[in-house]
Amino acid sequence: MKKTIKTLSGVVLIVMGFGLIVALAFPSLSDSAHAGRSEKKIPLEFSFLKEEHAPLVLIYFGYVGCTRVCTPALSDLAQIYRLRKIASADHLPALWFVNMTPRMDSASVQSWAEHFDSDFKSYAPSESELQTISQTLNLVYTNLGVKAEHMPYAYLAKKTDIGYELVYIYTSSPYNRTVMLQDMEALQ
Repeated sequence: MKKTIKTLSGVVLIVMGFGLIVALAFPSLSDSAHAGRSEKKIPLEFSFLKEEHAPLVLIYFGYVGCTRVCTPALSDLAQIYRLRKIASADHLPALWFVNMTPRMDSASVQSWAEHFDSDFKSYAPSESELQTISQTLNLVYTNLGVKAEHMPYAYLAKKTDIGYELVYIYTSSPYNRTVMLQDMEALQ
């Protein structure tokens, strides 16, 4: 009987220890309030941000005409943007849609972005710019355009003295609106 109790106690301790290791190694798994968000601080030296003056920018990378991934994600970001506008019209983030189909005309890209909100900005990078952006943020993209499989990640960056610095990556759509709005408020 004592041997069985010792064995069970040992198994319980091992399971608890493993749980602690997982919680420490992957805090986002144990912190449900911030699930779908990761923190990553790197400078963003993208040409489309050079003339931007907003204190925060929210960047989404997608494909013009993508209805399966981009439309729901951009619709969600538009709702979050409108909620932020109601809460604080003075401190709005600039929301950028960056098209991942090289060589697309800027007017088509802007029209797509404005479909979700007239305040949205857009950028149509060249092939080389897209490669640089992809390397910086570890983006995966293909030349399949709207048929491409891609993730609905949104990137929140803060203006610094020397440009913009990435702060958070939101990795799940629909996005956790409460967390995103709290992050925007805290970073102002």
